[in-house]
Amino acid sequence: MKQRVDYLIEKFGITKYASARVDKLSAGMKQKVSIARTVVHDPPLLIFDEPSVGLDVLNALEMQEVIKEFRGHGKTILFSTHIMNEAEKLCDRIAIIHAGRILACNNLEELRRVTGERYLEDIYIHYVRGQG
Repeated sequence: MKQRVDYLIEKFGITKYASARVDKLSAGMKQKVSIARTVVHDPPLLIFDEPSVGLDVLNALEMQEVIKEFRGHGKTILFSTHIMNEAEKLCDRIAIIHAGRILACNNLEELRRVTGERYLEDIYIHYVRGQG
């Protein structure tokens, strides 16, 4: 377990904060520590709810790389976000959810084909405004 913890501390770039109290960390560092704690047991299914909230641009990109790595290791990932370009980069299948209902669910290319829209934000608007 110590080897896994050390790996995650390095992977998330929190080495210099490893001995710090979590309540003394910035919001972004708390987010990274929270995610590292969640994955320390190497679960087969990972659920991320807005994982880049509170992170600056560089840390958000680093988080995307970590999620890609988990996916590359065969993890099943459920990813909830309002940041459409993150979903475009990271998701194999995308569900458009509005008012508690799934309006569409498919891969990005098929959503593009069906709606005639290029960007996920426009695809989302297409379905939410009832054009789908």
